[in-house]
Amino acid sequence: MKRQLTTTAVVAVAAVAAALVGAAPAYAVNTCTTPTPCPTTVTFDITAGTLTITVPETASLTTQAPSGTPQTRWAFGPLGSVTVNDTRASGTDNWVVTVTGTAFTHSGASPAIPTTDVYYCSGDATSVSGVGTFTPGQPSPCTAPPPADGDAVSTTPTAFTHTLGVGANSATWDPSLSVQIPLSATVGTYTGTISHIVA
Repeated sequence: MKRQLTTTAVVAVAAVAAALVGAAPAYAVNTCTTPTPCPTTVTFDITAGTLTITVPETASLTTQAPSGTPQTRWAFGPLGSVTVNDTRASGTDNWVVTVTGTAFTHSGASPAIPTTDVYYCSGDATSVSGVGTFTPGQPSPCTAPPPADGDAVSTTPTAFTHTLGVGANSATWDPSLSVQIPLSATVGTYTGTISHIVA
């Protein structure tokens, strides 16, 4: 009985091996004779990506002492790097970034600061990649006030644009913000939101 089982197993293994040897390859092949070059056609796909913008989660401005005639008081500082990454890879990869914001409210009883007194300055790009024209909404320099450089946030200013684009591209800039503080403001913290929108 043992001899019969062993023989059956050997026959089965031999049959499987024969089937593998005789099986056709899972892909088409070229067979060429020397000295003819034997070609392999190679392809790959480029898939459409997304248009994204990355901004800092928080930023802190420096409050300046009152100065000038007439006297004014300002908060000023960088918002941190803003980056647009466009991997749509279409034939017209253009985009524009606009800026909106909220009024700055005080932790105490001081008056709110409207967006008409909040100024955004993009400055020039710190880095770009890809084909096309990258244009800042408020070219450098973005210096400390007074007066404030840039555009009032109440006007929904353009921060950056990309035109004549073809294929993947990206741009990074480091905007600054100037906020005119009421001379009547007291000790406390002002808080507001600046938002970037890419389309």
